[in-house]
This record gives sequence, structure tokens and C-alpha cells, in this order.
Amino acid sequence: MKACAMERRYATCAECADFQNLKECKKLYNIISRFFGFIFHTDRIGNLNRIRNIGLDKFKEEKMTDDKP
Repeated sequence: MKACAMERRYATCAECADFQNLKECKKLYNIISRFFGFIFHTDRIGNLNRIRNIGLDKFKEEKMTDDKP
């Protein structure tokens, strides 16, 4: 979690209303985070958008039942 989200007492960056498109946040979506996403096959922005759509609790439930390794 980014320091700005912790300062605002957000559970995740998905709660941030400063950016409708999270890719516009340079703290969240920068060259280093994209590199790590590529290496570790993660989609941080996609996951945060999913949290925005269904909520954190449902997102956690999905991940707990997810069959992906």
C-alpha cells in the first residue's frame, strides 16, 4: 500500500477519489511497479479496479477461491 493511502486511512488505493483512472497516479503506476507486475505476472491496477467494482470483502472472497497458483 502506498504511503498516501495509509495517511488517508484507506484500506487500499482503490478508495482514492483523486484518480478515476488509477493509471494516472504516478505513485501507483510507474515504471518500477510496471516492471514488477511484468516479472511477477500481477495486475495491480486491474485488481484495484475490481475492488472498486465489487468491494474489498468480495474481492478477498474471490481470491480465496481462485484456482490460480
